[in-house]
This record gives sequence, C-alpha cells and structure tokens, in this order.
Amino acid sequence: MGAHPLHAATMREAIASNDLAKMKAVLEQAKGTIREQADLLVALVELEEAIQKLK
Repeated sequence: MGAHPLHAATMREAIASNDLAKMKAVLEQAKGTIREQADLLVALVELEEAIQKLK
C-alpha cells in the first residue's frame, strides 16, 4: 500500500475490491497521512488570513 499515493480514488478502489485486508491497510495509510499533514490545514488557514490582511 505504501507505494501508492493516497487519493480518494485509492480509497474507492479499496472499497470496490471488497478485500477487508486491503481496505484496512488503506484506512491506516489515510490515518497516517492525515496525522503527518495535520499542520497543512493550519498553514492553509494562516495563508488565507495573510492574503485577506493584504487586500
């Protein structure tokens, strides 16, 4: 699973496969990605706020 970039399509393919092990692996990958990139959402909000201040 780790070799595939995580996208919505990856998750939907896992669902369509009806393979429980594959679905669980993709779920764990998604959770890991979200944990690793939690800072991304905060930075996005900060960027939007900075842009608004300059307008």
